[in-house]
Amino acid sequence: MFYEIRTEHARPGRGAELARYLDETVIPLHQEHGMQVVGSFTGPADTVVWIRRFEDDADRDRILDAVHQDPRCAPLAATVSALTSDPATTTRLVPTAGSALR
Repeated sequence: MFYEIRTEHARPGRGAELARYLDETVIPLHQEHGMQVVGSFTGPADTVVWIRRFEDDADRDRILDAVHQDPRCAPLAATVSALTSDPATTTRLVPTAGSALR
C-alpha cells in the first residue's frame, strides 16, 4: 500500500475556486472509480493538496485508466487546466513497517 500527495498549483487568487472544483467534481469522479481519497487541503500560495491511497501499482493503474477513459474526464481536466498555473506535482509515500497507516 502507498499514498500519493498530489499538489495542484492554482492561478493567483483562484485557490478557493480550485479547491471547491476539486472537492465537488474531480475527486468524486475519482472516487466513483474506486480511488480512496484520504482528504483534500488548501495550502500556501494558492495550492490545493489531496492525498490518495492505493493498494499497489496495479490498483493505481486500474483506477487512473478508468478515470481517464471516463467521458467526463476531458472536460474536467480542461477546467482544472484553466484554474492552474503550473503542472501538478505528485509525491509517493510508503508507510513504514511500524506505521498505523499500513
